[in-house]
Amino acid sequence: MNQSAATKDERRIARRKTSPTNLRLYCPQLNLTRCRPTNLSTRGAFLDSVPEHAYVGRRVQLVFSVSEANAIKLIRVWAVVVHLSNEGIGFGFTHKYRAEQSANH
Repeated sequence: MNQSAATKDERRIARRKTSPTNLRLYCPQLNLTRCRPTNLSTRGAFLDSVPEHAYVGRRVQLVFSVSEANAIKLIRVWAVVVHLSNEGIGFGFTHKYRAEQSANH
């Protein structure tokens, strides 16, 4: 199925995209470290793992780590758990992001 084609049951506003290979996600509240989001859009992200302490409606801070050239860019966003199933966990972004840069060690 073409990614741009939507099914009649599709409710999403932003197109779903496979996340880049140099992207990692951290979520301290849910003990998630170095996860790679399966899908990513402008409004949210989906991980194919199910953390123990997750529940729909929980507000968490996500930290995206992106490797670029000789630096690692950290992007922090607030999100809410909007989907939870045996297949994984979905986050909806709630605020604009804040980006930081750190040296690549």
